[in-house]
Amino acid sequence: MAKKSRDSLRQMLLCGALVLPLSCGTGCNHAAAAAPTATTQQQSKEALMNDINDLKLAEQTWVKSLVTGDAQLLATLIDEPFTFIGPDAQFEERAAYLGGYEGMAQAGIAVDSIDLHELKFRVLSDVGIVTGRVVANVKFQGTPLVENVRFTRVYRRTLEGWRMVAGQGTRIVDQAPAGAPAAPPAGPEKKKRSSHAG
Repeated sequence: MAKKSRDSLRQMLLCGALVLPLSCGTGCNHAAAAAPTATTQQQSKEALMNDINDLKLAEQTWVKSLVTGDAQLLATLIDEPFTFIGPDAQFEERAAYLGGYEGMAQAGIAVDSIDLHELKFRVLSDVGIVTGRVVANVKFQGTPLVENVRFTRVYRRTLEGWRMVAGQGTRIVDQAPAGAPAAPPAGPEKKKRSSHAG
């Protein structure tokens, strides 16, 4: 190899040997800066807990609106593009869902109590997902019934707080609490009840 070529090669290697550690040092600093610190992790954990607490409050608003039959209260929680699939597989959009609450008294439906069980909360950026079980003690035209439903509710984060965009409930037929009458079997009478317990 000619001396000139060796000198050029040596110069390129030296430059490369200097550039590599310098660029790695810069890259390593960026990587260190991107790694979450204890403070950042704590802030993230606090933000998640705040979101979960706000979703719990939204669920309590849902419960209160059902127990009181207050469609106006519920309307503060239900978003415009809301859809619901009920325990009897009925599909409802926002207006029909709220209308079901407005018509509860006229249909002879009174809610004595609602208990939420097995609640799980997930927050994925601006989406909140709540799953669990609802046990609702209701009277349908004076006859006491127990609605036992597994549900999923999906919320989206807005400037006004969490707004429910979707709900789905599946009736659990064989697991009514001991001593309580189970929901009646599927049929036309069930459709008239139009349960919103999910």
